[in-house]
Amino acid sequence: MSEVKTGFSACCQNCGLQKVCFSNGLMKEDIGRLDSIVERQAPLKKNQHLFMAGDKFTALYVVRAGVIKLYSFSGLGDEIIQGFYLPGDMVGIDALQFDVHAFNAIAIDTVSVCSFPYSQLCNLAMQIPNLNHKLFSAMSKEVNESRLHSELLSKRHADLRVAKFIWHMVERHAGRGYASDVFRLGILHRDVALYLGLTPETVSRILAKFHADNVVTWKKRN
Repeated sequence: MSEVKTGFSACCQNCGLQKVCFSNGLMKEDIGRLDSIVERQAPLKKNQHLFMAGDKFTALYVVRAGVIKLYSFSGLGDEIIQGFYLPGDMVGIDALQFDVHAFNAIAIDTVSVCSFPYSQLCNLAMQIPNLNHKLFSAMSKEVNESRLHSELLSKRHADLRVAKFIWHMVERHAGRGYASDVFRLGILHRDVALYLGLTPETVSRILAKFHADNVVTWKKRN
């Protein structure tokens, strides 16, 4: 299988994201077998789609670098943000039920992904029981993230929604071994607002209040 040469061509065994990718916990030889089916695609540029709603489902993707936004549109044409995917997160699970993607996945900055052809991944999972378990864990994570989002939207106070969002991002960065007290988050106020069911002005006002209270500072995406 030919491999696209990118700046992220390291094999799974040497990948810095191995501890948070679904390859975590596999035996060395099994990681090698998993690596043999990986297609490392050319990086996506900002605002370039990984896939769009209605596209045929062929692969699951793991974010290698950058952030992917998953979104859809309401019947009135309003954008609905389903979630943000950080390095180590799997994207594309939305398509498993009908073999067609239900949402749009777009890069909000430069993004690199590893592509796992689904038919080959399923065949390999039947041979590696622990890989099958990892796939189910990834699906469970997707369900839990969706429930956390619903919980966020149920909060009556806008301040609490924004605080919970920031804290969840802190936990996600910490879980990857990244700095969690100061980090770059290339998500626009508009997108945070849409995700939380608020207006950009409300998010900006709350962040200004948090800054004044010495709770958190958000400046130039840091």
